[in-house]
Amino acid sequence: MNEEDLESQQWSATWEELTVPVPQAAELLCLSPYTVGQLIEGGHLVAEQRGNFRFVTLTSLFAYRRRHWTPERAARYNAAVSEQAAEDLAG
Repeated sequence: MNEEDLESQQWSATWEELTVPVPQAAELLCLSPYTVGQLIEGGHLVAEQRGNFRFVTLTSLFAYRRRHWTPERAARYNAAVSEQAAEDLAG
């Protein structure tokens, strides 16, 4: 195995371990936390339970987004990001 393959595997393993809480996953997907919960229950997203909270793996979130991302959803996401940025600047 060459050095490049080894480095690629190390990065892959690092990404596999990263998670975000359900509310943040919902923001990234432009969905409600309830809907993200339904996607977890349906097996569309992978999540880990830690105490009373669930954390979605970034790899499953990005895979879902890649499969289901539409121009309309992208426009809603961009509008939400712009609105949040405006609120951050104002406050």
